[in-house]
Order: sequence, then C-alpha cells, then structure tokens
Amino acid sequence: MEPCLHPTLVDETSLVLYLDLARETGYRYVDVPFHWLEAEAERHGDAAVEAMFQRRGLVLANLGLPLNLYDSEPVFLRELSLLPDRARLCARLGARSVTAFLWPSMDEEPVRYISQLARRIRQVAVELLPLGMRVGLEYVGPHHLRHRRYPFVQSLADLKTFWEAIGAPNVGALVDSYHWYTAGEHEDDLAQLPPEKVVYVHINDTRDAPEDAHDGKRLLPGDGRIPLVPFLRGLYLAGYRGPVAAEVLHETPLDGTGESRARLVRERLEKLIALAKGEN
Repeated sequence: MEPCLHPTLVDETSLVLYLDLARETGYRYVDVPFHWLEAEAERHGDAAVEAMFQRRGLVLANLGLPLNLYDSEPVFLRELSLLPDRARLCARLGARSVTAFLWPSMDEEPVRYISQLARRIRQVAVELLPLGMRVGLEYVGPHHLRHRRYPFVQSLADLKTFWEAIGAPNVGALVDSYHWYTAGEHEDDLAQLPPEKVVYVHINDTRDAPEDAHDGKRLLPGDGRIPLVPFLRGLYLAGYRGPVAAEVLHETPLDGTGESRARLVRERLEKLIALAKGEN
C-alpha cells in the first residue's frame, strides 16, 4: 500500500500544477479528475498527457467513472460508447480501476431503480474487461444520507449482495474509511474480502460518533477518532497492495496550504501503513 494524492487535499485546479505539487511532496500515485485529463488531451493530445506523467514519475491511481449512471437511457448509452477510449487513456497513465459511489437510499420504485442500476454497471464492467480494468463501487455510510423512502446499499454486506446481482467478474469495492466507520464495521469485515474485490481505497477521519458524522465534513487522516490502523490492516490482510487516497471532503477551507497538507498526509499515511503491516 502506498499514499496517493487526492485533489480534495489541495487548492490546485490546473493539471500541470497539481502534478508538480505531487512530485514535490513525494507522491508516486495521484488521483486526478477526468475532466482535467480530457481538457489537456484535447489541447495537446494523449501522448503529451502521458509524457507529463512519465517526466514526473507519476502514476494515475484510478479513474472516477466519467458518466452518470442515473441519466436517461439515450444519454447513458452515448456516454457509455465513449468510455473505452476514455479508459484507454487512463490505463496508459497507470490506472487499473474505475470507481463510482452508490446512494444509500432512494425515493424511486426499488425494483426498477435497482435492476436498471445493476444492468448499467454490468455494461460498464463489460466495456472495461478487455482493458484489464476493474469497477470499484463505493457504499456510503453516513446516516444523514439515509433519509429517502427506501434503503439501498449502506454497508459492505449490502454491497456484496449487490455486486453478486450485477454478475460481472471485475466488479468489487471502493472502500472508504469514513463509510466503513459510519456503517459500524470492523477490521475482520475487510480482512475477509477476496483480494480481487478490493479495488481502491479512500482514507479520512472524523471526531464525531458514527451516527453523527457528516459526509462533507471530513478531517485529515489522524485528526479524528476513526481507527485507521485496524482499517488499513484489514485491507492489507485481504491482500490489498494498491494506492490509498486521502479523500477529505470539506465544506470550509482546510488549515494550511495545499503543499503543507499534501506533505503532512503523505507522512501520516506512510506511518499508518507501516503500523498496519506490523513494521513499527
């Protein structure tokens, strides 16, 4: 496991400056919004974007699914047709996963909602299979997002049931410490996952109790009460060896500069990962 820079940590909105900051603060893995990559590729070409990463010794950790799973069918199918080329660019930059989150509750009629979503995710997975890419689905734990009429995927156990219904071999989990904590889960829940089902990892923190933690008010890893060493140890025992991205969603500005936060989080993650692996 290795720290990954996430754009929620910094203030940069330029791909070049963001990649420079990643290199200067000691990262190898970076998580990058797809529209940054697409804009740069449209201006200078895919090869130029690839060279930007290679010159800095950086690897793209993941691709956030660049389409809306809930759009109208014509729009969804049009965007789906663009996915292979978009994913191919990201694969050239090092990405081996594509991720999307699932709402934990819904107002829509459940049978139609769930069957359509499962079918669309299966279609996405089929498009990515020839590229050797996996789909990571993120369950969402915070209780304040469970307010809609019908419950949906709110835990890792729920997600397992759903990915079995999807029926694609390259579908697994994006595991986020915030959702793991607010869902009331434990180290063993993670350790029992098959290694191929842990697709990508987010890490962050909160000082609030699980039932009170707000999704948009996260803290830097190590600033709160989430047991992050057991979290990472469970993933390590499951066989995960990939990037760990500090996704820190926030509604008010974070303390310090983007550079200082990036450096601090990398140092903290290196220590947490070492503890989880039993190296300290």
